[in-house]
Amino acid sequence: MRPLFTLLTILLLLPARAHDPQLSGLRVLIGGGKTTVSVTTHLSTLARAEGQKSLDDPQLELALRKRVRLRLDGASFAPATTKLLRDDPNDLLTWQATLGKEVETPEILARLYPEHSTAKLVVSVFRDGQSELETLLDADQPSLELHKDTPPESRWQVLLRFVREGITHIFGGPDHICFVLGLLLLGGGLKTLLKTITAFTLAHSITLTVAALGIYTPSPRLVEPLIALSIVAIAVENLRCLRSPAAATGKGWMFAFGFGLIHGFGFAGALAEVGLPQNALGIALAAFNGGVEIGQALIVIAVAPALAKLAEDRPKLYASVLRVASMGIGIAGLYWFILRLR
Repeated sequence: MRPLFTLLTILLLLPARAHDPQLSGLRVLIGGGKTTVSVTTHLSTLARAEGQKSLDDPQLELALRKRVRLRLDGASFAPATTKLLRDDPNDLLTWQATLGKEVETPEILARLYPEHSTAKLVVSVFRDGQSELETLLDADQPSLELHKDTPPESRWQVLLRFVREGITHIFGGPDHICFVLGLLLLGGGLKTLLKTITAFTLAHSITLTVAALGIYTPSPRLVEPLIALSIVAIAVENLRCLRSPAAATGKGWMFAFGFGLIHGFGFAGALAEVGLPQNALGIALAAFNGGVEIGQALIVIAVAPALAKLAEDRPKLYASVLRVASMGIGIAGLYWFILRLR
C-alpha cells in the first residue's frame, strides 16, 4: 500500500486552490465599431512568471501588455483604453483593452505563458454578439489565426476537448481526489461501493449543471472551504467507524450525495474558467462531466481492488492503513480549509 501513502503525501503538498493555475482565458469581442480584448488569468501565476511574489497595478498592466501577443488585421495590438479588474480573494485578474475599430482577422501569436509547456489559453471570439470561435491553445497548438471563413469548432472537437478537461480537472484537483479516496476508505462490498460512487456522481452532476446553466452559482469563497471541510468530515466518519465498527450505518452514500452537491459547484468553477461554447452547450457540459467520471473511475479502479485484497488477506494491516490514510486525508482537508479562509 506504499503508493497510497505516497499519493497522500503528494496531495498535501499541492496548492490549496481547485482552479488550474496554468489555465488562462482570452476573449475577443468585435462589434459596435470597436474591438475589445478581455484576458483573465491568476494573479499568482502572473507574478511568478515575472519573477515576483506579487505585482501592483502598474506592474500588472506592463506584464499583460507584454504577454498578450495579438495581431489584428496584420498590425500589432495597440489598445486605446485599458482596465484592470482584480479579484484578490480568488486570485484572479481580468484585463480589458479596447481598440476603436472592428477588425476582420484576429491572430493570437502565443499563450500568456509560452515558457510553460502545460500552460493553456482558452480563446473565444465573438462578432456582433455571435460566437465565432471557441478553442484551446496549448503546447500542441500555440497560436491561432482567425478569418471570417474559419469554420467553428466541430461538435466532435468540443466533445474531445471537454472530456479531456474533465479528466485533467480531477487529477489536477487534489481535494477531489482526497474526497474520492475517503469514500473508498468507508469500505463495504461492491454493491455498497457502487451505491456510494453513484450517489456522488448524481449529486455533483446536478449542481454542475445548475451552475453551468447560470441558474445558481455560489461564491467560490464559500464553495472552496466547504469542499475542504467535506474531506475532513469523511475522514472523521472513517475514523469513527474504525473505532466503533458497530456504529457504522452503511449510509456512506448519504455523505457522498450531500457533499457531492458541494463538489459539483467546485467542478462548475473549473468549467467556467474553460468557458462553455454556446453553440454546443449541452455537448460540452456532458463531455466535461463525463471526463470527471472517467477520472474518478480511474482512481476507483486503481485503489478499490487493492483495499479489498488487503482487507481479505491482512485485516489488521488493513485497519492500520485505513487509520493512517484517513488521518492523512483529514489533515490535508483541514490544511486546505485554513488556507481557503484567507
